[in-house]
Amino acid sequence: MEITFKIGGQHLRLDQKGVIKKLRGVRPEPIRKHAVEVSGVLYPVKQAFSVVTGLDVLDFNTNQARNELRRLGFAVRRIA
Repeated sequence: MEITFKIGGQHLRLDQKGVIKKLRGVRPEPIRKHAVEVSGVLYPVKQAFSVVTGLDVLDFNTNQARNELRRLGFAVRRIA
C-alpha cells in the first residue's frame, strides 16, 4: 500500500515496505507520549516519521505523523 500526502508544501509518498526498510537498524529515542510500532519496535512517532520522510521534526506535528503512519497500517498508540 502506498499513500501520498502534502506537508509544508511538499508532496510526499510513502509505502509500508519503505518505512520498514528505512527504520531497520535505527535506534529508537526515548518515547514521551506517542509511539508507532514497526517490526516489533516502538519508535517515537516524530522520530520515525522524520527518518522515513527526511523532514525535520519541526516541519510537521505529531498529529500529521500519527495520521499518515496509521494510514499505512502501523499501530500508533499513546504511551502514558
